[in-house]
Amino acid sequence: MRKTFQAHCPRCDGERACEIHGALAVSWDWSDGRNSVNGQNDHKLARCCGCKEVFYHKSSWDSEDWEGAYHPVTGEEIITFPAKTLTYPAPEKKSQKPDWVWGISKIDPQLHSILDETYQAYEVGSFILASVGLRTAFDRATELLKIDPGLNLEEKVQELRDNGFIGETEAMTLGVVANAGSAAAHRAWSPNQQEFQTLLTTLEQFLHRTIVSGKSALNIATKIPARPPRPKKPKTPKTPPP
Repeated sequence: MRKTFQAHCPRCDGERACEIHGALAVSWDWSDGRNSVNGQNDHKLARCCGCKEVFYHKSSWDSEDWEGAYHPVTGEEIITFPAKTLTYPAPEKKSQKPDWVWGISKIDPQLHSILDETYQAYEVGSFILASVGLRTAFDRATELLKIDPGLNLEEKVQELRDNGFIGETEAMTLGVVANAGSAAAHRAWSPNQQEFQTLLTTLEQFLHRTIVSGKSALNIATKIPARPPRPKKPKTPKTPPP
């Protein structure tokens, strides 16, 4: 079993128990004959026990950076050398991206890549590019649902309805999302932040229900034991007429 330690996970952005997959401690000292300085750098290759992110962790201290305190009982002076930590990659910025989007990479890496770039564009205010991303994500999702990619927008929405993936109201709202992406791509239309958030929420609900939850439900279905056959009812013997 691998050793663990507490570290700041760059993906969870919080203190987590992390496995140590490699470690190297490097001590150093310097002197000019009259003055001297010493310290240590502790390097670790770590993996978060929660999200499984792999990252580099460095903890370092040196004798020039120290803090003094006094023991509350004995009054003895205590010198400590506070450690500085560094992780790579750095903790991610707070994103508008829901946690379940990470799981889409296991279902379809291409859809995950489209969504990742869409959220990046949204977070820097590039609403035209983000709107194009919504349409592209919609098209990719319909492919995963076995809808013919050669169909036009209206036909894809109709196929989703006919196959039971969406109802009447969602068909209209998804049509708006896809049309907005087309308008952004071909007519340079740009929604404001509130309008884009509405479009994004609509697509997120569709993707989570049909791609994420739907896939999970199908995986569970394979684990459910089949219903045992019912025993046949015994035949009632016929009573001969008197």
